Amino acid sequence: MNITQQVPNFLGGISTKPDDQKELGEVREIINGYPDPTYGLVKRPGFNYVTELGTDTDYSGAHWFYYRYSASETYIGAIKNGTITVWRTSTGNQVFQATNQPYLNSSGYNDFYVLPRQSQLVIVNKTTTVSTSGTTSGTFDAAHVADSVASLPAANTVPGEYWKVANTSALEDDYWVVSNTTSGVSTWVEAAKPNITAGLDAASMPHVLTRTSENNFTFTQAVYSTRAVGDLATNPDPSFVGKKINFAFYHNNRLGFLSEDNVILSQPNQFFNFYVNSAVVQSDADPVDLNCSSLKPVNLTAAKPVTQGVVLFSQQSQFILFSDTGVLTPAAATINLISDFEMDDVIPPVEMGTSFVFVNKTSAYVRVLTMETQGLGNNPLFIDIGKNVTQYIPNTVSKMFSDPQNSYIGMYDQASNKAYFYRTYVENQQILMRSWYSWELPGHIQFMMSDSDTVYAVTKQTNKVVLLKTQLNSIPTGAAVTAGVQVPSFDFRAFVNNSGITHDTTSDTTRIPIPFPKNTALTPVAVRQESAGTTFFQTPTQTTISGNDFFVIPGDVADQDWYVGYKFDFKVDLPIFYYRQQGLVDYSASLVLSRIKIAVGLSGLCEFKITPRNQNTMVIEGNPILLDRYTYDSVPIDDRNVYEIPIHQRNTNFDIQVFSDTPYIVSLNSVMWEGNYSPKYYRRT
Repeated sequence: MNITQQVPNFLGGISTKPDDQKELGEVREIINGYPDPTYGLVKRPGFNYVTELGTDTDYSGAHWFYYRYSASETYIGAIKNGTITVWRTSTGNQVFQATNQPYLNSSGYNDFYVLPRQSQLVIVNKTTTVSTSGTTSGTFDAAHVADSVASLPAANTVPGEYWKVANTSALEDDYWVVSNTTSGVSTWVEAAKPNITAGLDAASMPHVLTRTSENNFTFTQAVYSTRAVGDLATNPDPSFVGKKINFAFYHNNRLGFLSEDNVILSQPNQFFNFYVNSAVVQSDADPVDLNCSSLKPVNLTAAKPVTQGVVLFSQQSQFILFSDTGVLTPAAATINLISDFEMDDVIPPVEMGTSFVFVNKTSAYVRVLTMETQGLGNNPLFIDIGKNVTQYIPNTVSKMFSDPQNSYIGMYDQASNKAYFYRTYVENQQILMRSWYSWELPGHIQFMMSDSDTVYAVTKQTNKVVLLKTQLNSIPTGAAVTAGVQVPSFDFRAFVNNSGITHDTTSDTTRIPIPFPKNTALTPVAVRQESAGTTFFQTPTQTTISGNDFFVIPGDVADQDWYVGYKFDFKVDLPIFYYRQQGLVDYSASLVLSRIKIAVGLSGLCEFKITPRNQNTMVIEGNPILLDRYTYDSVPIDDRNVYEIPIHQRNTNFDIQVFSDTPYIVSLNSVMWEGNYSPKYYRRT
């Protein structure tokens, strides 16, 4: 019987399940797409070229970080081999660099962690062992021991002497005092035991990068408080001494460090003070230093503050640091084990709305899980969101970032040009979209970050490292098309004014200077810029003349302004179409497809590649330009079109791909197929 069915959208994203197990809207592959609940599955916006940051030798393998001081003032930074460099993202200008910094002497891109807060960034070198420095002042006479404070001599008779108040035989209640004279009055003042370690070696502790004013920074050692009272028993060194610090965070106005199986919090509002104020009386303002007790080996690698406390992550277990009162104090703080999930110890978890996302690496691929806390006394909820793309994400990914504003996460590897994304859309507490997709960038991704609607990327190609950025909200609307405006969708997009463009009369060609590092591995594109909007594009050749790089276009168009860059491919591999009824998929029946009708929204030129089994690929062009509707010198895109693709094949005998490499947007909305369906088959008696 003749039958028609529809795939209403393609917002289900990539699925590695067999085609007959896929849900409606899931596909085999999405490259350079972006699922949007309003526009459908669209071609991603192109990246604009900002600036060349340096050479491969300078920054390949560096640790990159992003710093937002305000919505209009953001920076990107790199740390490598004792040097820290900062650029302004809006201009690409280098605004700060500090060289020969011993604390930054490491070349691993995951050797550092950068924690921003207001105008200060705490920088942790995870490879540096913390040490102590200096000794406390004064000398101690073994005879200067008093049983109690009442047994001390008059302070004015022993100026500057140190005495020990022993109290009982227990060391925990001993303390030291020194006679002090102020304004002619002598008193006993609590002091530190003479000739013991004075405090932390600031050279081995996390340093600070401080924004002093717009485009101005300083990089210095932090000023850590020394031991002012007590001894090594009553006021011990923080537990990170002699160990490495793995992570830093802020919570309850305290600065926290993670070191092996310990979490250490500073005094409130004294972020660099990890010693107590008194060896006699415990204060709620004293530092917190707790150990995670577990039957498994624990090495804490990340922490995420939540309403209930602080979630602590290790490779094999997760804990929560909390207080029943809601305020962390030395007396009330507690650490409880909340789960035993395996987690990668290199990639810290990221926030996505009300949940955290972390990864677990197997020998061949990556699992991706979400964790949502449920309040004190309740175990968190975990969902394996990567189950739908099992074995799709390679275990080489080494970085992850998130954009809570647009509800997506991204993962990438510095040795690859491919990034993997997962995006959701929630309405009235109901998840309406879960979509995996991937982007291929024009070089190896050294760094990637999203801030609201702006995506920044640092890529490496042809031994150069460059800064790129794009706007997710640059997808045009129907009104924008009517006005003749459309943002070209290609990478390295840069504007070249006609004042620098020349015409070569001998070859009758136009030479456009390339404003970025030339890359012969990519396909160049040049889009003419008119006052009414972008109209047409050329595919130029690349050449070098007298040491200068040019895009070359036939003819004389030197009087025009141009956008230039490199093309990228938008690909969507559609699955096999099966007859579906009430959630059931009939994969055993005979289904011969006559035609497929593909509905696109706001789109320019695209192609549909049909590959029958054991035959050559047939390409059908989807051209939105109609002679009776197209206005000359206007943007060649339309806000809606339906393309009819002839098939005449069994549903399992061909593959179909939606493809575009033009500078124009493509919005894939839905598909309808028509064919002959027969559930009849022979049976043996």
